[in-house]
Amino acid sequence: MIKNKKPLIIGNWKMNPSSLVEAKKRFLLIKKSALKYKNIDIVVCPPYPFIPVLTGSLGKGKQPLAVGSQDVSVFDEGQSKTGDVGVKMIESTGSKYVIIGHSERRAMGETGQTIALKVQQVLKTNMKAVICVGEKERDVDGGYLEIIKAQLKEALQHVTRADFQKVIIAYEPVWAIGRKDNVALTSYDLHQMVVYIKKFFKETWGETIASIVPVLYGGSVTGDNAEDIIVNGEVDGLLVGRASFEAATFA
Repeated sequence: MIKNKKPLIIGNWKMNPSSLVEAKKRFLLIKKSALKYKNIDIVVCPPYPFIPVLTGSLGKGKQPLAVGSQDVSVFDEGQSKTGDVGVKMIESTGSKYVIIGHSERRAMGETGQTIALKVQQVLKTNMKAVICVGEKERDVDGGYLEIIKAQLKEALQHVTRADFQKVIIAYEPVWAIGRKDNVALTSYDLHQMVVYIKKFFKETWGETIASIVPVLYGGSVTGDNAEDIIVNGEVDGLLVGRASFEAATFA
């Protein structure tokens, strides 16, 4: 874990809930519970339509949590791309983070080149890019490590040294998603992956960059395994899916 940094806990609501009223209700409950956790940075990433309303619910001054986006377009505003949402639009809603390259987006055909362009878009703003990487399966020969390295290289190809202050890596092994927490991924195996990712940054960009880029974990995170993942896995935080839908469970 990066020393002297607060753990970062990001809740990815995916395509939930079904109404703005319900989204605001859940968010306010999370905001209330977030006040108890002074030493944790907490982020909620709702569907696009809910972002401006939730950021508007934060109030003025320093807040116990922030709002982020689940995705962004590769295109600049003004182009004829029906349905796309540009990075400046997202930033204008008050969003502070953008998830990029989530395994579910990759499963729908998103390529490494597309992910790299999305990272480039986000880094033009003051928002932070949460870049997801993860193998579909593990092999006994360790070939999955090369997959992770390739995903990192591709996603970060347009990133300058100055940009790394706004880069977050979320390790999300696809095979662990939806598994029971006790068989998803051991904290020992996770720690080995964290060491591997940080070693990649050190060898590619040096010790300073390796020391400032947080590495989160996502994949069947629950209230039962979160402490073990952070303490023994030595990650800098969590990317939480299903367990973030309900305020009490997330808390």
